[in-house]
Amino acid sequence: MNRHIRFSCIIISLVIIAILFVACAKPAPAQFEVVSLSVTPQEVVAGEKVNITAQVKNTGGTEGTYTAVLSIDGVKVEGKDIAILPGAAETASFILVRDKAGSYQVSVGESTSSFTVKPKLVAKEVELKYDDGSADGNFSGVRGGYLIEFIPPVAPFTIQKVRLFGTIRGMVMEKTFEVEIWDNDHKILFEKAYPTTMFPIDFSGPGNKPQVFRWVEIEVPNVEILDKFYVHVWRGDSEVRGVHIGVDENTQNEHCTITTRIKGAVKEVDPWQRQYLCDCWHKDKSKANWMIRVAGTMMVPEE
Repeated sequence: MNRHIRFSCIIISLVIIAILFVACAKPAPAQFEVVSLSVTPQEVVAGEKVNITAQVKNTGGTEGTYTAVLSIDGVKVEGKDIAILPGAAETASFILVRDKAGSYQVSVGESTSSFTVKPKLVAKEVELKYDDGSADGNFSGVRGGYLIEFIPPVAPFTIQKVRLFGTIRGMVMEKTFEVEIWDNDHKILFEKAYPTTMFPIDFSGPGNKPQVFRWVEIEVPNVEILDKFYVHVWRGDSEVRGVHIGVDENTQNEHCTITTRIKGAVKEVDPWQRQYLCDCWHKDKSKANWMIRVAGTMMVPEE
């Protein structure tokens, strides 16, 4: 009996010792781990905000304070202190703004991410042309239309104006002329008829070069272009009387031609034939750059 009593006392003593050991033992210190790093959005325009959120967990046994250090490309930019209970997680949030385009590496603790800054774009006015501004007294009256090809410097390119340098020879036979914009597949994107009286009238006699001419500007309702396009000016079938467009012979022609309409369909005239050239000071296609221009806007990086 005494032996059982002694054994029980030993067990009780061991339990008490264990309880006292646990009670006296210090809890594990706070330990922190960055469990996630969020960057939104990951692509912005220069000057826009980027939101960065780091979630930090305390894996230790006591409450502690973690200093979340945000670094960009390895350089510390900001730090925030957050108190975290044992076993809990808290977040540290940052807002960044970068004005310079490029790719940026983000890190908080051992976690990394990145974001990209695109340049801020602004509208720039551009005039597309092949002439040097001087017709040298040369004007072309074709039986049909003038067709000129353009390639935008960047896409998208928004057409806002078409400019024509021309005159009217003698009494007007054609009351209107037509301006069209075609896409790369010759689909009509814009078309409108205008009175020929927009141009000045020149009464120079047959065989004389016209002396009265000016630029005429056609407003276009913001036609957006993504690829090569064409401007088509339909003069009409009159042999002489009507709109004559200036010709610049100082540049090799690689973009301009004449058109005709056959059963309502527009066809390019190639090679040029005499019946389509009326009162034309330029029979040489290689030098026939129509003085037709396009003005519009394109988006370019802000300087």
